[in-house]
Amino acid sequence: MLEKWTKWASLGKAAETPEKAAEASTKNPDQKDPTARVTEKVAPHQTSANISPEPKPKPAERTESSTGSSEPVESRSSAEVKFFLADKNYGFLLNPNGGKDILIHRSEVVDGTVPQKGAVYWFNIGMDRQQRPCAVNASLKVGAEAAPVPVVDYDTKELFDWAFIPLFSRDSTSKAISELASLALTEDWRYRESPTEDFDEFGILRNYIKFTFTRLRHEGKVITGDQFATFNTGLVDRFYEPIHAFFEKNDRPSPPWKWRSFCVSGQGEEGKLLARTLQPLPEAASYFKNIDDLYFDAEAPFDEDLDHIVLDGIKRNRYPHDFLDTYAGGFSLQDYVSNRDAYLASIAERLNNDDAMYRRLRNRLKDAILLARKRVSWNYRAVVPQYYPKHNLMSFLLPISLMDDTKVDAALVVQSNRVDGKLRYQGYTIYPLAYAYRNARLVAKPISDWLDPERILGA
Repeated sequence: MLEKWTKWASLGKAAETPEKAAEASTKNPDQKDPTARVTEKVAPHQTSANISPEPKPKPAERTESSTGSSEPVESRSSAEVKFFLADKNYGFLLNPNGGKDILIHRSEVVDGTVPQKGAVYWFNIGMDRQQRPCAVNASLKVGAEAAPVPVVDYDTKELFDWAFIPLFSRDSTSKAISELASLALTEDWRYRESPTEDFDEFGILRNYIKFTFTRLRHEGKVITGDQFATFNTGLVDRFYEPIHAFFEKNDRPSPPWKWRSFCVSGQGEEGKLLARTLQPLPEAASYFKNIDDLYFDAEAPFDEDLDHIVLDGIKRNRYPHDFLDTYAGGFSLQDYVSNRDAYLASIAERLNNDDAMYRRLRNRLKDAILLARKRVSWNYRAVVPQYYPKHNLMSFLLPISLMDDTKVDAALVVQSNRVDGKLRYQGYTIYPLAYAYRNARLVAKPISDWLDPERILGA
């Protein structure tokens, strides 16, 4: 049976047109469909035989009725959408019988709607290419309810302890964030940490304001008066004039201040009030204390804690899923969605208990780190500085190519140290690209060719 399957896969691959082959070679691994995922593999090597680049569900079997019409063998069922990745055209329905979740592909939604989490769809049961149940002839039964109100991200509470500022709202976008985004130079502020999350249109901007405030407090650059307070956001308007966050005394006991506006000094009513009441105005946050924070010496000694980078990185969902599929013994999207933390911990444990598999993954990671160092040596812009608010430290981000040497799909966090006056670097952990960009944007808008929001977020 395996020989027939391998023969079929090799014939199918040979029959691909050059255009499709070229497209497959450049396709982002994160864009693969769930039928391309492997739940468990005997060997970690990934072959074309078990990967289906564009799954097409097999229609449900049909039978002729007594009246001559063709009807599905399976009765028409309905189920709730567990999740749906609109950019990848697939998702899963909760099995109404309590079994495994049912794959639903956009090509099998006959009414033209796009499934959303919580919606209920009518469907028939078919089989995909790997003979697994999937939904066919699907149509909307009940639409999804409105998205829940976002809650405050408690990565830091310092800003919220100091002032009331509506960074979150029951509306689709809060007043403060929308005002700042419209005033500042145009940027792509979207953020999505994992493929199963919806885009937050201003996630990076919200994160930027919170952590910029934390840095300014460390530097003593938050200015307060009897009735008003302000800090420099570090952003500029279209004429490159600095934008300030403007606050007034809160009429409630806590927090002491409340947000009033984002404005440019001397412009408009708010800007004129700011100029009259608080002078001199504070400077923007400063992140570079010495040359070691700014310049990366590619020739300096380099160490990396590979066990921590690998095992902790897997548990924290830092690696592309295709990389785990290939080098960590397989990856199941359904198990990941059902219980993410437990499933990732099981992958780390499986890897740690298999020396041969672990050695293979470590060697691939070491090669990727060595290639990153060579790339930085050739082009100093390939390294990107970042700020880590929790410890008030600067570090560097190096481009890591895990699956394909020509494609960056992660970032290595590197800290500089002085030992007896000599510079040395330590590789600490790995970040997904979206997470790396979010942290790097605190310092400045990255100009590196690999850490670009258009490439990361698919703008």
